Formats: sequence, structure tokens, C-alpha cells
Amino acid sequence: MTQPLCIAFIWHMHQPVYREPGTGACHMPWVRLHGTKDYLDMVLRLADTPAVHQTFNVVPSLVDQLEAYLPPQNRSDDFLELSRRPADALTDREKRFVIEWFFLANPERLIRPHPRYHDLLAKRGAHVTEAQWPDVLRRFRAQDVRDLQVWFNLAWVDPWLRRQDPRVSALEGKGGGFTEEDKAAVLQAHLDLLGRILPAYREAASRGQIELTASPYYHPILPLLCDTRSARAALPDLPLPKLAFRHPEDARWQIETGLARHAQVFGDRPRGMWPSEGSVSEETLALLLEAGIEWTATDEAILWRTLGRIRNPEDLYRPHRLERDGRSLWMVFRDRELSDLIGFTYSKWEADAAATDLTRRLGEIHQRMAHAPRQGLVSVILDGENAWEGYRDDGHPFLTALYHALAGDPRFRCVTVSEYLREQAPQDAPSLPPVAAGSWIDANFATWIGHPEKNTAWTRLAELREALRGANIPPDRQQAVQHSLGMAEGSDWMWWFGDTHVTAQPAEFDRLFRAHVSQAYRLAGLEPPPSLRRAIRRRTTLSLEEPTGLVRPTLDGRETSYYEWLYAGRINLRRSGAIHRSQQTLTGLAYGFDHDAFYVRLDLDLERLPVGWAIQLDFGEGRVARLSAGQEGGIRGILGEGPAEPIRCAMDRLLEVAVPLRVLALRPDERVEFALTLIRGDDVLERHPDEGAFHLLTSAADLDAVSWSA
Repeated sequence: MTQPLCIAFIWHMHQPVYREPGTGACHMPWVRLHGTKDYLDMVLRLADTPAVHQTFNVVPSLVDQLEAYLPPQNRSDDFLELSRRPADALTDREKRFVIEWFFLANPERLIRPHPRYHDLLAKRGAHVTEAQWPDVLRRFRAQDVRDLQVWFNLAWVDPWLRRQDPRVSALEGKGGGFTEEDKAAVLQAHLDLLGRILPAYREAASRGQIELTASPYYHPILPLLCDTRSARAALPDLPLPKLAFRHPEDARWQIETGLARHAQVFGDRPRGMWPSEGSVSEETLALLLEAGIEWTATDEAILWRTLGRIRNPEDLYRPHRLERDGRSLWMVFRDRELSDLIGFTYSKWEADAAATDLTRRLGEIHQRMAHAPRQGLVSVILDGENAWEGYRDDGHPFLTALYHALAGDPRFRCVTVSEYLREQAPQDAPSLPPVAAGSWIDANFATWIGHPEKNTAWTRLAELREALRGANIPPDRQQAVQHSLGMAEGSDWMWWFGDTHVTAQPAEFDRLFRAHVSQAYRLAGLEPPPSLRRAIRRRTTLSLEEPTGLVRPTLDGRETSYYEWLYAGRINLRRSGAIHRSQQTLTGLAYGFDHDAFYVRLDLDLERLPVGWAIQLDFGEGRVARLSAGQEGGIRGILGEGPAEPIRCAMDRLLEVAVPLRVLALRPDERVEFALTLIRGDDVLERHPDEGAFHLLTSAADLDAVSWSA
């Protein structure tokens, strides 16, 4: 039989520093919630398949925040404090906070399956305007609020772990009508689970089933810390901040301090390091060599740019040696397709079918590598927390099926990276040529620099760095200043600036970034500049709300059920156009999608609809749907010209349309450019927006970013 194919799963676990500098207050709950839902079960479930070895990359700043919840610190967060508060003792402001924010969960997987939680969302409404809040607050009685407090925290406990805890599983069975004692039990379960995470990783590492690696301490984009001009290696025309940031000493500090913190927590200095977001450059790799790192990883696109050739399995499915100035390390490159299938695609499949498909693909790779001189190594690398929100049962059925399939198939061997290198790495392998600068996102750095908001944030960092250069910082404060600077250099702040990604809490990320920068000034004995009191994010006057879940409307021209458009995105058309509101026919638009179609619901003033009307839905690139009154009543819709394709639509009190996603032919994670026009003959009566297009969400994978922040 041919030699087995080695598979290295590398799960990357990280969160930015949410705690308020100075006070330690925490306004966002994501470390706690991902701790109860993702970090523990990911390592515990491996015990059932001891042959499956894996690598876990744990960012030091995440470790700090996990420990903050535990003795002796016993820190909290705003969501936890308001969960603890008796429902009938909440002020109106606190009650509104609970009702507004305690639905931050994937509607399809964490809310809809639980009838009481889902009914509470319907009672509030998926989208609440400021004018509606007084009525919403009156509708929610103390029992409603208490049930919401419980369900928000209960839903964020991993289902597999939930079933193992009699206290928690009993409350899930109870469903509602919770008491304050019930709520206390759920919250205590949260803290108990958080306390088990780091010991579980240490135990799995001690028995040799997992390898633990680290990232630079606060998860910065190392090449940009070394030199923001490195962003132009992949994108020569990318706009950069006028004030350059060039501080390789900061990158060195992030690496060395991260390695030391890892050793303090887990007992050993890690052999490997995942550079934040897979971001590499020759300058940063030199720093990893200097630090004694034995191996690192990034995306396959970096390999192809480095080698200057197209995708080749023999190049991808093996480690590559990098030697510089007498030092060397190994680089492995992630299989992007396999990693992204887990991250974005398989959540829509049945668990067994997804596991079978991935095993089949690995089997094909095994066959292609049958005559290789050494066992091939397939690197599957992705976030270890964010993927599972879209999976049924938090991914447990899929991962269980996958691990058992791999463990029972002699064609495969699941290894840690260091295991493979110790046994299989060819010591006479040639060194890589100069490595292309880029990240695991499109092999460039545009996610973190280039947009005006991102560039402004880099300018604030560069100004701080320049101010620190001339500051007389007392020796006992120098480390504190460096840590505050390091927190501000984290990648997540730049991630949420600009229009690439959507978060439910954009203002909080903006404020927190500026708070970390300001704290560094203060610790250095300097006054923060006035620019840090101004928000970096540019505000928009457009009333556009993103979808929060999949929609499955009945196309009958009526609001058949309140639930059918509950999770839809909405655009208030009265605000998007220049026409005076009393003259408008088209007043509001809701939109959403499932896995098959993109849906539009159009609210309109039927009395103002002119004879001979037509409505055009423009999806960009010549994809135009035209809706008009049928000759025998009703409505007809066609997409395209020439051999136009009929599309489903209906109109009664409102207009509902379904456009097949296959017709739109969107690339993964692509937003559709959408415009809406009311015409009569050759006359344009209304267009929304007046110019340009709305950029609308169309990907189920992107709903995660809308529903929660990290």
C-alpha cells in the first residue's frame, strides 16, 4: 500500500483586546461567549479519536482575557453584569440594552431552533427604529426580559457541552419561564467552562495529541509594523498614509513577548508561530529566524507568488525550507480550497455529506501524491471559533464524522506540524527564494491598509510612535507604554475600519482603538492630541440595515407571516432619494436570501403607481430584472434581454420577487451592486439611490459578521 497522506489541521484562536485601558472594563462579551461555545469543545472532542493529532494556535492576548474572568482577577463584562441583574430591577436604559443587544447570535443556528428565544425576537422585531422603542419596552415584561437574559447566555454554550451539564440541559428543556436561580446557574456554567479551557489545552499537549503554537502578542500585521510600504509589493497603486509607519522593533517586541507569555502559560516555548492573518514578508521572516522559530505558515497564494508559477500539488503538499544568514526555518502553506470549504461552505451541508466530501478530496490528493519521495503534508488552516456559528450543533456532527473517518482510513494520518517535520522534513531541501509579502486574504494587505479610514488609523499610530520617540518615559512605565502601543497595533481595529467588513458595534471598535492609543500617550506622560477625540469611522446618512439571517418568504404579494421577512435587510427609500417624500411611490425595500435565491420585497404606494409602470432591479454587470403589470392582471418579471429568463414575483399589497442566485453568478463573499428604478415608458420617475448603487450582502457566510462582531 502507498504511504499515508499527512494532514495538519491548524486551528487559530484569537480575539482583540476588548478591555478598557486603565479601568479594565469590558463592553463586548466575545471572549467569554466564544470561550463557552468554541475554545473548550474544540480540544475536548479530540479525546474520542486519539489518532487525530492537531495544532492549536492560541494568541497570547486571548489567554490574558480568558484569565481575566477567573480568580484572582474575577473580571466581568457589561453583558455579564446586565445578565446578573434581576430582570425586575433593571432601569429602562438597562432594559433597552438587554432587549437591543441580547439577540447578538446567529439567527439560523442559535435563535430560530429555540421557540421561546425566537418568539422574543419576533416580539421585539429584527429591526427597531428609535420611534418604536417606547412600545417595545412596554411589550417586554420582567419575565420576558429574564427569559431573554437566560436564552442569550444559554444559546452561547456549545450544544455538546450543554448536554453534558445537567444544570444547563435541564434549563434548555424547560424552555422559558425562568427564575433568577435558573439564570444564576447558566452564568455560573459560563465561568466554570472558562476555567476549564487552558487546563484542557495543557492536558492535550502533555499527552502529545496537540501542538500549541503562538502568534505575536497582540496579533499585529507584522509586515506593516516593519514598513507600511510593504503593502505595495502586491498592490503597487494602493493608497498609503502620508505618514509612514516603520518600526521593526515593535514587530520584534510583539514576537518575543508573545513567545515568553506562551511559555509562561503553557510551560514550553512554542516551536511554531502563526503570523497574524498569515502575514509575511522577508523582513518579518528574518525576525522569526532571529527569535528561533522552527516553523511558520501562511496561505498557498504566497507560495505561488514566491515561486512564480501556477498551483502545483507537489509544491503545495510539502514543507519548504527558508534559510537566511545561516539560520533556517520551515514554512507550510495552507490549502486554501479545503480550508475555505470548512470555513464557508460545509456549514450549509448535512454533516455526513460534508465529511464525506472532504475525505474524498483528501483521497484524490493522496492518489496524486502516491509516488512522492516522502509522505505529503496537507495544511488545513482556519479560525477555530468563527466557522462554527453557521453549522448545525456548532459543528459537532461534522467534526465528529470527519475525525472518525480520517482516523479509520489507512490512507490518512493526522499530525501536528512539528511531528511531521521531525519525521519527514528533508534536511537537504533547497531554500525558498525571496518570499512575497502578503497575507492569507488575497495575498495582500488591503484588508488592513489603503482605505481612508484604515490609513487614518495608521496615521494615529505613526503620530504616537513619533511622540514616544522624544518622550522621557520613566523606566517603571516603559513596559506599560509598550503594551498599550502593542494593543493599538492589533490587526482587528484596521479590520473593522473601512467598508470591507460589517460589525454590529463599529463605534465601539473605533472608540476602543483610540482609547488604547490615548492610554499610551498618558502612560508616557504626554497629552493625547485632539484628533483622538474624533471618530475615525465616517458616518453615513443612508438608512440601510443588513440582513441578520436567511429569509424564506412566500411569494404572494402579502406579509403572509411576520417571520417571513424578520431577518431581512431593509432600506428606507424615503431617505435615499432626492424626491420629496410626499411624491414617492416606492417607500421601502426589504431584501434577503437563502441558499437558492435573492429576495426583494418592495413597499409602495399603490395609489400613486402610474398606468404603464415598470420597475427595474439592476444587479450590475448587465443583470437587470424588469417587473411590469401583466396583460391579464397580476405581474410578470423577466431577467435580461433577448432570451430573457422569467423570474418569480407577486404583487398584492406589496411586491415580492425571487431572483435565482445562479443567475446572479456572484463570486464567493461578493456584494451585489443594486439599484432600483420606477419607469413609465422612457421616463424615469424614481431611482434609488440617486447615483451609484447599494452594496448589498448576498452571502450566508457573511451573515456571521452582521450578527456579531468577533
